[in-house]
Amino acid sequence: MGEVSPINQLQAEFADHGFQFFTVYVREPHPGEHYGHHETMEQKLQYARDCRAQDRLATPLLVDDLEGSVHRLYGTFPNMIYVIDREARIAYKAMWTDHAEIRAVLENLTEADRLSAQGLRLKPSYSEKINYIPADYAGGVRDRVFHRASPRASADHRAVFAEPES
Repeated sequence: MGEVSPINQLQAEFADHGFQFFTVYVREPHPGEHYGHHETMEQKLQYARDCRAQDRLATPLLVDDLEGSVHRLYGTFPNMIYVIDREARIAYKAMWTDHAEIRAVLENLTEADRLSAQGLRLKPSYSEKINYIPADYAGGVRDRVFHRASPRASADHRAVFAEPES
């Protein structure tokens, strides 16, 4: 215990640079016997509070409505992450949380602010790439999520992705 999640670390490190971090709880990622699909908003709020406590989230936690309006608006991938710049443009969008890549984006935006403050004219540059990442979530998060949800959630995931039983 006592671990600090990489997002909590990034939030602490970049807060002085004007970045604000939010976690949006959109749906239960792997519903099971213990944490199923949300039936009521009160249930969804409780699940979000439980998730916040169990995953030790330090970011403000916003909760989507039961219809998943935010989730549908921003893309229905399971673990989307966005970095929005000062001009309200999407500076970074990924379907998976890659903390090292997020750090690089935040460092780039911080450097852009510094250079802009010096009067240097900057222009945005766009790139697109595919990352290959380990199937296991960083820091054992996947196992915690499955344990929280139920054995059925873990079995369902293994069946979908043809993973051997552990």
